[in-house]
Amino acid sequence: MRTLECDVDTTWIDINDHMNAQYYGIVVYRAHAAFTDALGLGDDYVRATGFGKVVVQTAMTYEREVRRGARLAVDSWLLGVDAKRLHFFHEVRNLDDQTRVAVPEQLDLHVDLETRRTTPLPPEVLARLTHFAAEQCAAGRPNGVGRTIRFPRS
Repeated sequence: MRTLECDVDTTWIDINDHMNAQYYGIVVYRAHAAFTDALGLGDDYVRATGFGKVVVQTAMTYEREVRRGARLAVDSWLLGVDAKRLHFFHEVRNLDDQTRVAVPEQLDLHVDLETRRTTPLPPEVLARLTHFAAEQCAAGRPNGVGRTIRFPRS
């Protein structure tokens, strides 16, 4: 699902004349917030239920540099969900040449914002998100899911 399109701001360009790594995070954060809203877990959900979600793990793989003047798009997947966890994956693409430039993967926990503890998703929300994740994955999972950092052995 397309969750964001944006132009690379000139202030995001660093001394190496490409987009600084910190701004990939901002782009992904904005896409993730839009995806959260699309899934029905955004601000309205938080206000109505007192529940929210928090990021507990994220990994970003940078595949290509992004240069000044580029236009980016983010496509997002909900790869899996259980009672308290949601597994997300995003692809950041350069719309100028359609290359994939970064892939962040993220694990969020569903929390009760009063107790600040994990809490199960309401059953109807869990059922809806489980169905949505299954539909997205049936259409094809993106490449690179589950990458980890492995330092080469000498």
